[in-house]
Amino acid sequence: MPRRPKKPLPKVSRNYREIIADELLAFWASLVSNWMFILPSILVIVVLVHLVRPMPPATVRIATGQPNSTSEVIGQQFREAFAKHHVKLELIPSSGAHDNIKLIESGQVDAAFSQGGVDLGEHGGVLRSLGSIAYQPLWLFYRGPEVKQQDLNHFLKDRTVSLNIPGSGSRVLAEQILQAHEINTDTPRFVTMNASDSLKALHKGEIDAMFVVAGMESRNVLDLLESPGIHVFDFNMADAYARRFKYLDAIVLPRGALDLSPVSPSTNINLLATTVDILATDQLHPAIQLLFLDAARNFDEKRATFFSMDGKFPTYMDTRIPESEVARRFFKEGTPFLWGYAPYWIASLFDEIWFYLLAFGAIAIPALSFLPNYRKTHAELTLEECYSALRAIEIEMAQARTAKNYDYQGLLHRLDTLKLRVRSLWIPTGNRQFYYDLRAAVNIVREDLLADMKRPD
Repeated sequence: MPRRPKKPLPKVSRNYREIIADELLAFWASLVSNWMFILPSILVIVVLVHLVRPMPPATVRIATGQPNSTSEVIGQQFREAFAKHHVKLELIPSSGAHDNIKLIESGQVDAAFSQGGVDLGEHGGVLRSLGSIAYQPLWLFYRGPEVKQQDLNHFLKDRTVSLNIPGSGSRVLAEQILQAHEINTDTPRFVTMNASDSLKALHKGEIDAMFVVAGMESRNVLDLLESPGIHVFDFNMADAYARRFKYLDAIVLPRGALDLSPVSPSTNINLLATTVDILATDQLHPAIQLLFLDAARNFDEKRATFFSMDGKFPTYMDTRIPESEVARRFFKEGTPFLWGYAPYWIASLFDEIWFYLLAFGAIAIPALSFLPNYRKTHAELTLEECYSALRAIEIEMAQARTAKNYDYQGLLHRLDTLKLRVRSLWIPTGNRQFYYDLRAAVNIVREDLLADMKRPD
């Protein structure tokens, strides 16, 4: 059976590089020709963008907490995440969550780590939540024999207990729990010490117990959990506390969560937990908000899970504070489309305006079809300028025919100069027919001029 002849492949232009270069040159030539219109337009757009959405700051301040606290440890990790985007994150130490609210309200910091349920003060309306990033249990560490299944009133009787310092989230939450038990904290056995001093005093036996609100990231908590003779109080009524205080959750530190050999803890421990929250004001730049949210997500992905209800962070939990619009979009859709492929502030800006760009494109692209093509327009203007010069020479030739002793050599020089100019023109593809028409016109006029020069007077 005879073979079918192969169909010839369609001819495809192999000079695509030349075509791309030609297109770029045409566009550049158009820009150079119309710079007096384009440059002011670009400046106006830049000014408008800056007024509507200025560049994010290079330095951001966040209130953390006491030394070795959960907030300080998380802040250090966030600082490393910000540094990858060339943004400096300054960690501002404080007494704790309550003090952080005052710092952010007074404008001394741009953001703050806070604690779910903490008093927001009089200016809570300016605050925006970037979400909760981790559980922060209320720990009651004590020294001496291990106590099991004992109510708080009986346990604290005759014990000297540190409540932490005013302005700390630990003290606020501890006092709320103690007030629910009708325990009077205005007695000598309840002392005021910061977390670090309380830890030292507990080790030395100067106090019997200490309250502290902290996550597993806290160096103070890790120190106490590893210390022999120091135990964790089991809040066996955790569910009841959680029903009474809406910002608290009952969680469990499972048996063996810290170590499997030897098993630590030896039994499940019931705890109360609030959350570590990131707060900002409605003035914090959206791109910086995205950096906080991305750092929170990375923090959650890398940290170890200890508690029974871990795994749902970061998320929006404290509904007393309005959720940031940036955070709402982040929790729903994740990081912006360009995140990781473009500078963070461009990715953030595109995330907010892509819909408007799409709408603008839907209107602008059809409208552009009614505007002159920049390639054709630039070429036509260039050729038309040469035609005008050629026409001027032609008019002078007509005048020279009626004049005596006219300087034909001057006209010939001008015509040859124009001819050289035309030959040096760069004309994009699609307009070259008009280019050769111009060259032919120049030759015709030159032949006419030479014929006039040979004519006897």
